[in-house]
Amino acid sequence: MNDKADTSATAKATADITLTAAIDELEAEPTDSLPPPPIELDDTPAIPTGPTAPIALEQVVDAIYQSYPLLEIARLERNVRSGDNLSAQGEFDLKLKADSENTPEGFYQTYRNGMGFDQPLMSGGSVFGGYRIGRGDFEPWYLERQTNDGGEFKLGMSVPLWQNRNIDERRATLWRTAYGRDLVEPEIRTQMLLFIRDGSIAYWEWVGAGRQYHYAEQLLELAQDRDQQLRRQVEVGKKPESDLTDNERLIVSRRVKQLDALRKLQTSAAKLSLFLRMPDGLPFVPTPELLPSEFPTPQPVERTLLDQDIAFALQRRPELEAFDVSRQMLQVELSQAQNLLQPSLDAVVSGDQDVGGLTSSKGDKQPFELDAGIYFSVPVQRRKAWGKIASLEGKLAQLNAKRQFMSDKISVEVQAAIIALDTAFQAISQAHDAVRLNEEMERYELIRLDQGDSDFLRLNLREQATFDAKVTEVEAYVRYYEAQADYRAAIAFEIPTMTTP
Repeated sequence: MNDKADTSATAKATADITLTAAIDELEAEPTDSLPPPPIELDDTPAIPTGPTAPIALEQVVDAIYQSYPLLEIARLERNVRSGDNLSAQGEFDLKLKADSENTPEGFYQTYRNGMGFDQPLMSGGSVFGGYRIGRGDFEPWYLERQTNDGGEFKLGMSVPLWQNRNIDERRATLWRTAYGRDLVEPEIRTQMLLFIRDGSIAYWEWVGAGRQYHYAEQLLELAQDRDQQLRRQVEVGKKPESDLTDNERLIVSRRVKQLDALRKLQTSAAKLSLFLRMPDGLPFVPTPELLPSEFPTPQPVERTLLDQDIAFALQRRPELEAFDVSRQMLQVELSQAQNLLQPSLDAVVSGDQDVGGLTSSKGDKQPFELDAGIYFSVPVQRRKAWGKIASLEGKLAQLNAKRQFMSDKISVEVQAAIIALDTAFQAISQAHDAVRLNEEMERYELIRLDQGDSDFLRLNLREQATFDAKVTEVEAYVRYYEAQADYRAAIAFEIPTMTTP
């Protein structure tokens, strides 16, 4: 019994040692020999992020250029006008035609088949030709329908000699649509100036709302900081509790103003998002952290350069270019109307050549045939042409008057923009002095309050007056930069150099 027990104990000890050694060996195995953990792949598409630094006006203008929907709609008008022009070019397409006329039953059994082409020419008239074959027993009065065994080849040309020589309906439509395509460019630039001006105004309103919110926060913080000071003074009996209550009332009133300023800031940010867009075209609502810290330094206006600015605007404003293109379109229509006054005189020349053996004994069609003809017609009264001419001359006179008025209007817009810009610049200087004087009076009132010669009511009035002066200064800055946006639009500063159509 004892031998068996010793043997069992020895085996058990040996098994424990073996298991411990296996565990130690596993723990000692280098970790880099183990399989790496599975890599989790994120299939979520990357979301484009907006600006992270303070937003400048140039970013808004760039966003308008790149992804403003209304500007893209204006640009798509190019496709519409190009399609109209391409459709007009279709009037000069090569036309193929074919026919087959057969009389298999009857006294005269005939079989006629043919194919041909007609190519209108930009110079007027057309080139035509084809091939036909006529077999069977033809009527004696229709023997020209019969051809030799190999058929007949034909080639000819029609040329207008009077009416439709320099212009006809097809070319007039083509040229009108070409000018209509050119008219899109000044229309796009006109829209671009409007959108950039509106986007600039939205940007400066957002910046102004941000500055007003900042000042509203400062005004609230003054009352909140004073609240802690007053509580300590009330506790030691230096101030009556009514002063603390009055300051609490002031805190509530200023918090209302802060919330109103925040509402204006958020509303202006939402309006700005119509122009400030992500690369994919989605609106981007800027947060207060993206506001610039200050307004840029305004520059004085050189009124002595007014004449140069007007000349610059008259050269670049796309509305005048649009009038010029419209005049060219009307000139095309007028030329076509004058063309209708001319008599119609057309020359047609064609040659026919039969090939192959004879199909009957009634004659050989082998000799080459040359046909030439002149066709003349003219309406006696020509009221259609005279009516169009009178109408188009009236439209041209209207267009010239409208262009002159637009030129005068542009001059006035430039003058008004410069006056507004100069006045706003002077207002900024006055508003800045008002802020400085109110801040000095506020400091004097604080000194008097510390000396016991004033009260919180007077200090509140001084602080409110300083806040109002700062708001007025912000409004002056906003008016200046809005006037600058109007000035840039008036002289067409934001658009690239225009090309002559």
